[in-house]
Amino acid sequence: MNDTRDSALVLDGQTNQALACVRSLGRAGYDVFVAATRPRPLASWSRFARGRFRLSGETPAAFAALRRWAAARGVSLVLPLTERSCVLCNLERTAWEAEGITVGSAPAPLLSLAFDKARTFELAQHAGVTTPPTRVPSTLSEVRAAAADLGFPCVVKSRFSNAWDGARFVPDPGTSYVRNSTELEAAVALHRQGEHWPLIQGFVPGQGKGVFALFESGHPIAWFAHERLRDVRPSGSGSSLRRSAPLEPRLLDPAERLLASMGWHGPAMVEFRDDGVHAPALMEVNGRFWGSLQLAVSAGADFPLWWAAILRGTPVERRAGYATGLTVRWLWGDVKRFLYILAGAPPGYPGRYPTVLQGLKELLGRQPVGTRSETWQPDDRWPAVGEWVQGLSDLFSGRKRARAARQVQPAAPVAEAARVAPGSPAAVSDASHGGH
Repeated sequence: MNDTRDSALVLDGQTNQALACVRSLGRAGYDVFVAATRPRPLASWSRFARGRFRLSGETPAAFAALRRWAAARGVSLVLPLTERSCVLCNLERTAWEAEGITVGSAPAPLLSLAFDKARTFELAQHAGVTTPPTRVPSTLSEVRAAAADLGFPCVVKSRFSNAWDGARFVPDPGTSYVRNSTELEAAVALHRQGEHWPLIQGFVPGQGKGVFALFESGHPIAWFAHERLRDVRPSGSGSSLRRSAPLEPRLLDPAERLLASMGWHGPAMVEFRDDGVHAPALMEVNGRFWGSLQLAVSAGADFPLWWAAILRGTPVERRAGYATGLTVRWLWGDVKRFLYILAGAPPGYPGRYPTVLQGLKELLGRQPVGTRSETWQPDDRWPAVGEWVQGLSDLFSGRKRARAARQVQPAAPVAEAARVAPGSPAAVSDASHGGH
């Protein structure tokens, strides 16, 4: 390796945002390495990836082995791209820094403002940002009172989408839509994480919309927005087809107020639900790079390169402007969308859900004029193959796990299995299943 070149280690190599980071930094002259728990993750198929490391798991010990490997290769920057990786890097941030490696995420106290949904909504309310009607109960009687106040259908969300209990991550079962008190109590038991009770929210109609930002110590450096043309999960998730769009002041203003009130440092995605009539309602803040990052980079908003410069201490002036009307399709995301359509709407979901015929037209039919591929680029074609290799492997593994789960009886109630250490750091949804 040429010691005069900057070097970066991109984590979570299975994600689309990892591929976007590898391409961005590689084209800028960085030596880029990729790490993931998989043998051949998506980002490692890029011609800009100089090497890859397979993690033995999502544990401090696995990350310590990764750190030694990175230090031996002169890596000076590590970019964790999912909340799990952010948590694990922050657990031993000083050890990374002792090796001369800068951790490319906000420190744990700041990340917790985004990872803890209860704290996020509390800050939003103080910043004058509209939120869904939200209750944070601490007893079953408070749960019942919250539902009586909000009415059915209502939404149950885990306080943390992935919670670190001191030894492992406790996964989030996903948003639950409940129609009556029986479903409510079952959902609460499913989403409870030890002493942390789930949030109860009123259902907010509208379209999912997000704005994307890079902040430096509470000050915005760059913004980006896109229009979601198709979500991977029709009930709400990241997108499989999206188009770069002008920033809407009705989204930009509350997002800036919220991130500035946090003193945010780094990339972030602020997601709203917007019906076009009422003020957009905050859904969540993701304090890391988002799945549709390639669209921003292709449109001229090179967030990975700007973030790397900030981390190196290089002044970055506020950026303005990017190409609008650019459409990017994540093909495997559309495959996943069709599988969600075949499975049917989530129990209790009150919104409209696509038909199978509509799903087929979306998957196999003509796409908007000028649509680009998320993974295929003229000078970097192999990730388009890696997308299918990884996707089919995930599909096969998922079915295998589902068969095994049906054959095994749970040894303990869900609420007991999901115990979380008080005050422990936590992370939100795994970006590998959400594009945004």
